[in-house]
Amino acid sequence: MEMDILSKLRQVPDMLGLKSDIVTLGRVKNVKVSLQEKSVMLTLEAPNGALLDVAEQWKTDSMKRLEELDWIQSLHIDAVRPKPKNLHAKRYSALENVSEIIAVSSCKGGVGKSTVAVNLAYSLVQRGARVGILDADIYGPSLPTMVYPEDRVVRPSPTNKGFVLPLEFHGVKLMSFGFVNQKAAPGAGGVGAAVMRGPMVSKLIDQLILATQWGSLDFLIVDMPPGTGDIQMSLTQQMAISAAVIVTTPQRLSTIDVEKGIVMFQNLKVPSVAVVENMAFFDCIHGTRHYPFGESHMQDLAEKYLIEHAFQLPMTQESAFAADHGRPLVLGGKCSKTVETYKEIAAAIAREVVRLRHKALLAPDLLFNSARGILLRSYTSTEAKEVTLSAAHLRAQCRCAQCIDEFTGKQLLDGTKIPTDIVPTTIQRKGNYAYAVTWSDGHAASLYTDEHLHQLISEISSS
Repeated sequence: MEMDILSKLRQVPDMLGLKSDIVTLGRVKNVKVSLQEKSVMLTLEAPNGALLDVAEQWKTDSMKRLEELDWIQSLHIDAVRPKPKNLHAKRYSALENVSEIIAVSSCKGGVGKSTVAVNLAYSLVQRGARVGILDADIYGPSLPTMVYPEDRVVRPSPTNKGFVLPLEFHGVKLMSFGFVNQKAAPGAGGVGAAVMRGPMVSKLIDQLILATQWGSLDFLIVDMPPGTGDIQMSLTQQMAISAAVIVTTPQRLSTIDVEKGIVMFQNLKVPSVAVVENMAFFDCIHGTRHYPFGESHMQDLAEKYLIEHAFQLPMTQESAFAADHGRPLVLGGKCSKTVETYKEIAAAIAREVVRLRHKALLAPDLLFNSARGILLRSYTSTEAKEVTLSAAHLRAQCRCAQCIDEFTGKQLLDGTKIPTDIVPTTIQRKGNYAYAVTWSDGHAASLYTDEHLHQLISEISSS
């Protein structure tokens, strides 16, 4: 009987673009069948705490499928949030129950990164997630200004020695050096962290991360300090960040700095999943849209670095007022276009981290063996496949601008001129979407996306 139930539930698609089903993904829990009462009870576990709406749709679809089984007279399905767990935080008890850590980064100050981080956090809460915010900017903490809880005193944990309790405001847990040392907060009149050296700042950040009793969180949003130095790299490595949201403005200078940050995340194996172009435009009272910082570079940035999602936020008086008065815009009750965009960003991030976890399991492998040549391996939920090809064959498949005309798609690379003894000198995973390969013939621009590699595996397997 249980096999019949699971067979029906395998017909319920994941709804997340994973090309899978709820049984294969392991979202069906606690199946209980009573033949005597002809009843079925089961639980559907949401992909994460912000996607309970997906689990509710699974529930509706599952009810329809299981009602096709004539012997079932009583059917009860619960849709629940998963219990948060961090698979990378074995050594750090402060983060062991934090499922996803999202870095909000810009690398350049003044682009509204903190505004985006705060409103993203509260938009995730509105989707049902348990959320915390870490303001990791020791030199210029913004969180105490943007979120103003009545109780601003950081207290030691009564249950865990050496830990402190985060502050809370409207369901979000908060931690910032500006709460610990209120002289460091903007406008407080003190110098705070402004005179600290790098090693001291790194130590402080570690303490904020690892000595805060975060508890169970679906998402911890990290408002990253600007820049790409040792502090940012140490922070990224320390926390095992799940994904990054990149904030920029239309200014070319901002875009240049942001690219440095994206490359840093790529090198640290952190995928950038969304670009948010802040202050992209404003609409005047006469209904005309103005672009004070010039044309957008957002889409170019997203395409260049294979970033899945791109959003634009306008300049508005409401956003500025909310940021200055300690209450995030999305809590204001108004259903403005800006609030709707934040909701879209939150939904996209919630779905994307699920895809990232899934892709991490199913991403192809690209390897080189001096005796066998190039090894390509693909994985599904039920099987693994391996094919081999020559290094010259893979080199000929390069689709960079030097090898393929980007406008016509015409092959520019002459395959007959590829050395037969060519070998890859480096193979490096780029973000969560591709492999970068440099070759012994000096070519250093080959980028093979997962989709391209899966296509190659399919072609070779069927030939």
